[in-house]
Formats: sequence, C-alpha cells, structure tokens
Amino acid sequence: MTDRTEFNFNGLRDPIGLCADCAHTRVVQSAHGSTFYLCRLAEVDPHFARYPRLPVLRCAGYEPAAETGDEA
Repeated sequence: MTDRTEFNFNGLRDPIGLCADCAHTRVVQSAHGSTFYLCRLAEVDPHFARYPRLPVLRCAGYEPAAETGDEA
C-alpha cells in the first residue's frame, strides 16, 4: 500500500483526515500540481461528495485501506 499520509514541516499530519487512508479514496494529481482526493463511493451513492471538503473527520463510508506486504 502506498502511504498517502503527508506531513507538514512540523511533522504533523496535514489536514486530509480520514481520506488519507480510506479504501475508497483515489488520489488525483492535476496537471498544475494540485492534489485532490476522489471518493469512489460517490459513483454509486449520491450521499457522498465526489471531492469532499477536507479534512474529513467523520464518514459513514470510511473503510481503512487494506495493508499489503509481509509482516512476519
């Protein structure tokens, strides 16, 4: 899994919220260098915003992304 958690210059988590590690998030980079967090649940349920306002602190659709790799 790619770690989407970003840290600012003070070592604190940037204000992305739950979207940073949600299984339903797709990170979109614009040609101008901006980063957007697309909620793929919006494709099937109109209750979810396609590009939610960040930080997302509560979300009924939040699911932690599955970890990949060997932890043995």
